[in-house]
Amino acid sequence: MEIRLQKENEDIIRSLIGTGRIPHTVIIEGGGAKERESAAWLLAAGAVCREHDRPCLRCAACRKALDGFHPDVFCPEPSKNLKSGILSLRDLRDGYLSQMSIRPNEADCKVYLFEDADRLLREDAQNALLKTIEEPPQKLLFIFTAEDAKRLLLTVRSRARIITLRRSQAVDEESEAAAESIIGGLASTYEYELLRTLSALNDKDRLKGALAAFLEKLRQALGFFGGVMTDDESVKRLTRKLDRSRVIALIETTDEAVGILKTNVNIQLLTTWLSARYRRITWQK
Repeated sequence: MEIRLQKENEDIIRSLIGTGRIPHTVIIEGGGAKERESAAWLLAAGAVCREHDRPCLRCAACRKALDGFHPDVFCPEPSKNLKSGILSLRDLRDGYLSQMSIRPNEADCKVYLFEDADRLLREDAQNALLKTIEEPPQKLLFIFTAEDAKRLLLTVRSRARIITLRRSQAVDEESEAAAESIIGGLASTYEYELLRTLSALNDKDRLKGALAAFLEKLRQALGFFGGVMTDDESVKRLTRKLDRSRVIALIETTDEAVGILKTNVNIQLLTTWLSARYRRITWQK
């Protein structure tokens, strides 16, 4: 397995490992399929690496993990007797659940990496994992990858650290400036300031670019709450103004607006709606 990650996504994973407090369940979403796969295996290597600079990607433990031979790293695959690419509940129980309470062989923990978990695991399989996720044996790490974490059960998501990878996309200067203006509007004590900023984006392409740049800054802010540092002053401004739950709410609302933009929508009505939603999120007690 070759690790290929954008630097900012690699920094997110390494920052989490560097804290020395990796949660027992991690969901990696966003980015492309290869990006999620690389991030998951980097995290797995970091969990079993014994060197100081984890994951070093050079030691025997890292190499065995990335080559698929480490005795404490498991990557459940779809059931061979099913053509749907699903891991059956029976195979999950017989092949993996029954072994999870056994102590690690070599590493400090055992790792179970479920790639494309939103397609691999049906609800019954996720529910079967839930008890172990809720009360994990010591020295056990679950890693799930999914295009969108919301495709996994809420009961699973609520017990996991969700890491959203950033997509590779160039942001033009105009969109970057517009995103910073939106942040300024959110920070302003004058409600009209945010509405004025959004109303100025009266072209579908301009609004689309601004929201893409704003989403990137929101994801950086979310990473900041997970311990990932940033040099972006506008992102720092967001983190001083908002807590983690409000940033998540802004991401969800902005994603919704991006989806609406794909329809034949009145831009003025959309920006007015968006301004009201943003204000409701940032002003709520």
